[in-house]
Amino acid sequence: MSDEQINVAILGGGMFFDDIIGQSFKDLMRGGVAPALTSVGMSHLARDVAHVDINVVAVGTRSKKSGTADKICDWFTTNLPDRSIKPYYGDTVWRDILEAHDVDVVFVATPDHLHTQPILDALDAGCDVITEKPICLSTAEVDQIISKAAQSDRIVAVDLHKRFDPFVRDMMTSARDKYGQINRVRCVLEEPLEVSTEIFAWTEHSNPFAYVGCHWLDVVHHYLNVRPVAVYATGQKNLLLHWDEHHVELARRRNIDPQTCNRQDAIDTWDSLDVAVTYADGMRGDYSNNWILPYEFEGAVNQEIEVYGIYGRGFVDQQDRGFRETVAGAGSRTRNPTFGGRIEHKGGNLEVFGYGKASIISGLLAILRRRFLGESAASLDETYPAARSQREVVRIIEAAGIVAQKNFEHHALGRGCPVTAVLEGSGIEVADPG
Repeated sequence: MSDEQINVAILGGGMFFDDIIGQSFKDLMRGGVAPALTSVGMSHLARDVAHVDINVVAVGTRSKKSGTADKICDWFTTNLPDRSIKPYYGDTVWRDILEAHDVDVVFVATPDHLHTQPILDALDAGCDVITEKPICLSTAEVDQIISKAAQSDRIVAVDLHKRFDPFVRDMMTSARDKYGQINRVRCVLEEPLEVSTEIFAWTEHSNPFAYVGCHWLDVVHHYLNVRPVAVYATGQKNLLLHWDEHHVELARRRNIDPQTCNRQDAIDTWDSLDVAVTYADGMRGDYSNNWILPYEFEGAVNQEIEVYGIYGRGFVDQQDRGFRETVAGAGSRTRNPTFGGRIEHKGGNLEVFGYGKASIISGLLAILRRRFLGESAASLDETYPAARSQREVVRIIEAAGIVAQKNFEHHALGRGCPVTAVLEGSGIEVADPG
């Protein structure tokens, strides 16, 4: 190992851990950050940071009964037997880790509603942070994070990989030049039903717009530099709210035993949310998100973004990228190796590439530049998805949740959906004529 290193603690072991997060850090522990810098257009800095060793020292998850942290540590050391990684458990597991280890970076992969406190405590301990999206769920919390990060001159990076999708990036970097004034963007990101009913136990604490809509909000705000002024939202609660009834019929249609479903009770969250954002320049953003995409859908997700200008239109759709395969017994599927492609080298070493990894690399590079190249955190904000860039994203997420719930209640009483939110100033003003 190098004389110069950063120690990383990872909190959580969620859906993408094996495929993206964990594998990315395994790659980084083997080869450092330099080999991956081309993916974020920063290869000119490779020599400056190539000497820094990335060292995962601890993994923390909530439930000791699950044994997840132990399994992750064993998974790391299978390929990296010279590294010592310690598992931790508990509701505030990060505090035990920060007390026991000299940690430089905390990677937060806890459920959506449990990001804020680990981030704040990590900053208080002098750490830089990379967190899963969304950074948090309320404007008050994101303001706390932004303020503390600025006061401590620390990096808080958000894992927003759609910003680095090469198809999206190519379209969005020159959208205004090619299409002229942008009138409207239409964004769709739909997650499979397994996410809300089988994989996550915390869906009641979030919603599909917060969970994946944040990706498209970040892309639109980052590349088009727009300012939101109003939010309108409606949502549907038909399937998950009555999951205690519907899971039986769905299981019958899939020819499986309903008792094998992880969740069998009603799940009090939105099936889908449709959010319309009006921006200061007159542009309209339409964001459609759900996490009830049928099990049988051909892709891992359904995602598309369409940009309309006065001189042209751009459209990126995952299924239209063209990689489809049909396998006996498995059916037809759409593949997206640009997100999380995998290469297995001789000797069994696996390596991941793609924009899922690029997002992590962008935040980690900012941390190395601050720690080893003497650059300030504030000067690096535009090079990665920084906490400051997420304030308007979070404000829209919070406003959409408020407005959708009020419109849901009005609709149930036969009064239509009259509620909207105004985002002038720094807060959220709800306009409810009912």
